[in-house]
Amino acid sequence: MKQTVLNVFRAAFIATLLAGPSLMLSSCGDETEGKASINDAAPAKVTDVSSVAGPGEVYLTWTVPSDPSFMYTKITYKNAKGEEVYQVFSKDHADENGVVKATISGFVATDPVDFNFYACSLRGNNQGAVTYAGTPGAPAFIAVSESITAESAWGGIYVGYKNETVAKVFVEVKYTDKSDASKSGTYKFEAAPNSESKTFVHLFTSDKEFINGSTASLSITAQDADGNSSDIRSMEAYAKKVVALDRSAWTFPGFTQSNDPQIGYSSQEAVGENGGKNGRVIEMIDGNEGSFWHTSWKTPSAYPHFFIIDMGEDVDVSNVSIRRRSGNNGTHTGQTFYTCSEANASGADPNEWSWDNQGWYAFDRNVDRHQLFGMKEVRKARYIKAYFAETDKGGDFVMVSEFNAYTPAE
Repeated sequence: MKQTVLNVFRAAFIATLLAGPSLMLSSCGDETEGKASINDAAPAKVTDVSSVAGPGEVYLTWTVPSDPSFMYTKITYKNAKGEEVYQVFSKDHADENGVVKATISGFVATDPVDFNFYACSLRGNNQGAVTYAGTPGAPAFIAVSESITAESAWGGIYVGYKNETVAKVFVEVKYTDKSDASKSGTYKFEAAPNSESKTFVHLFTSDKEFINGSTASLSITAQDADGNSSDIRSMEAYAKKVVALDRSAWTFPGFTQSNDPQIGYSSQEAVGENGGKNGRVIEMIDGNEGSFWHTSWKTPSAYPHFFIIDMGEDVDVSNVSIRRRSGNNGTHTGQTFYTCSEANASGADPNEWSWDNQGWYAFDRNVDRHQLFGMKEVRKARYIKAYFAETDKGGDFVMVSEFNAYTPAE
């Protein structure tokens, strides 16, 4: 694959250099001058190579030659699996002084790694390698793995971690219901650089079902972006039981049959989706996965988007769930939830109410599963608000087929 990319890279340079001059000269009618020449001499070698260790990474710096024929630097090295691999950096990566900086990641051991630098012409001609030994630091996923904790939560579990490095790490949780081994699944999330957090893990076992009121056996690993992984951490945690709230009395404040924004939602497509059979906010609470709310498109609308559910009375809210429009990933990638009690909903304008921020949660727009989210605190609430910020934009619209809320059942 990399060789193919390199061939395309070379071909693009050749096409760029040949096309313009060739066409221009041939138009003059002089066949002897209709060919472009390419300086393909092997350029001088790179100089001033240095490195700094990073978490499972090596930060390399070098100076490229000033030769007119120089086009790119090719660096070969062995990855964590012992495979010979390479990366290519075009001359455009250099600053005004000819200095290039690059990060080579994916290392597990802290042994020195030989990096071979080739300064190449368009067709790859070079004067041989400059070999430099750079030493990576300990990979970030090792320390993250050692910090992992698991604890009980309503409707799922919390997995805690600490990532004190600048590297991105992923935590993978494989789980099985201890009372029913046929119920299992995998949940993966990012442990962001320089962060410490507890992530709610939805122990889903099918599109609609999840481990609920039972203990889960956990096999947890931390991984880097290249797939290198820590040893398995085996744990157990109890998912406290929750039940879905009855939606029969739910409403959206200010609901009308138009596309216009209301106090209870940013917009809806009340006309363009199957003659009004889809697109309205009320489709999210009709129990039909085939119907959906769609933000307005006949009347243009833009992020941020939101909707507010009025449940009619105060109830304890522990979780909410959202399901995307079936088979369509043109929706959001995250959302923030807020709750508000009846006592705190003073006045006609929801913007003036005292909302409790229940946290931001990532949304996987590529699955049809009911995605469950754990509120930061179980609070009595009559109103639930879902807010989709500009930074949550995945597609141009928000499309939701079902929305549910849950309450503790034990």
